[in-house]
Amino acid sequence: MTDPGATVLAVHAHPDDETWATGAALSTLSALGCTVHLRVASGGEASEPGQTEVAARTRRAGRLAGATAALGVHQWDWLDEGRWIDTAGRPSPRSLTSARVEDLSGAIVQHIADINPDIVLTVGADGLTGHPDHILIHQAVRHATAHLSVPVTVFGAHLLRSDIARGRELLRAELGDTTIGSGRCTGSTAHKKLRTLTATAQAASARRTAVDHYSEGLGTERLADLLPTYPGRGDSLLLRGVHDAIGWGTERYCAYGTT
Repeated sequence: MTDPGATVLAVHAHPDDETWATGAALSTLSALGCTVHLRVASGGEASEPGQTEVAARTRRAGRLAGATAALGVHQWDWLDEGRWIDTAGRPSPRSLTSARVEDLSGAIVQHIADINPDIVLTVGADGLTGHPDHILIHQAVRHATAHLSVPVTVFGAHLLRSDIARGRELLRAELGDTTIGSGRCTGSTAHKKLRTLTATAQAASARRTAVDHYSEGLGTERLADLLPTYPGRGDSLLLRGVHDAIGWGTERYCAYGTT
């Protein structure tokens, strides 16, 4: 993906996207000696119910700090703290979902100028899970990198439809016909365009640990032990099933642009 010692910038919509979408790559690149930066557009406020906006963002930031430390990320920051908030994909004033691509792109361009990355990691065109905020971030990253004076390669993370199917099959064996996920996470059919990263066991373990910072046990507890007590049946659980099925060190990327 890049040479040891390179500078890497990951750009994502919410805290935890860096782990689910690009965690194995971030851990691998850090272990290779790359300097890894992360920028996050919203504070993940929707994932911390019952809190004020600032308190929710602060609480989520603590989880993000733990996850990035586990992955070996050297430095993280918000794209523009408090400017865009997470409203679980529902459009509203200041919601990330309602943001303009051009405004997000402008913020990303500034961070690229400050960091000068060799590569940029984000989600693929389908947002990995189909979440509208993820798709918007992909569009903004592509917009931001389209006319740089020094071109940079963007790698967008994808899952194959077969990956999703394997994850659902594994979960179905434990949960029967219980509905899992938002229904937006369908996977890509662009097999020939995708490169598969098969990371080390150490990177896979780091990714599991990072997931636990967001929801205790979701990354590391045995699935059969987790399911009776884990309250969610959304995309995070679906992704848990997918990575149990395809391997926690497996990520698939499409490259955009050239260096």
